[in-house]
Order: sequence, then C-alpha cells, then structure tokens
Amino acid sequence: MSAEVQKLWPGGRYGLGLVERPLSCGGTYWSHEGGDGGYITLNGVTDDGGRSAVVSMSEARGDTPQHIMEQENAASALIDHALCAGGRPRTR
Repeated sequence: MSAEVQKLWPGGRYGLGLVERPLSCGGTYWSHEGGDGGYITLNGVTDDGGRSAVVSMSEARGDTPQHIMEQENAASALIDHALCAGGRPRTR
C-alpha cells in the first residue's frame, strides 16, 4: 500500500473497495468510507459481523491536509472505541 494511504489507514490493507484495519483491542475490522455533497462517512464492522459503527461528519474537502488528517484520525478513533467497547470483539 502506498505511503499516502498508510497515513490514512495505518496498518491497514485495501482491496476490492474494502479496507481491513487493526483494532486497538485486538483483531481487525472492515471499512469503506466515502461521502458526497458536504459529508463523509466512516464505518467499521468486526470480522464476525457482531459489531458495527458508523460516523458521519461534515466534509473537510478543500481544507488543509493537516485538518483533513485530524478529522480522519478522530473519526477512526471513534470507530475503534465503539467496536472495542466492552472488551475484545469476537473472532472466528
């Protein structure tokens, strides 16, 4: 994966439109983010499908690269927190 993509999804893997990302509590989750018309969504689903979370936020397009990264990192941290709440997610 390119260095630019690794900045957005550290430790992640990408293919077929999906990103596999590591969870801070162990395991991984699957995601596909996107947006249009002034908003961005970031989502995540654990490997077993037992937990999912979605964040929708105002778009930072045209903003500074630093602000875009801060927004991406905050949303990613929120998804991680939601998927890890209550302990380690179940795995297959």
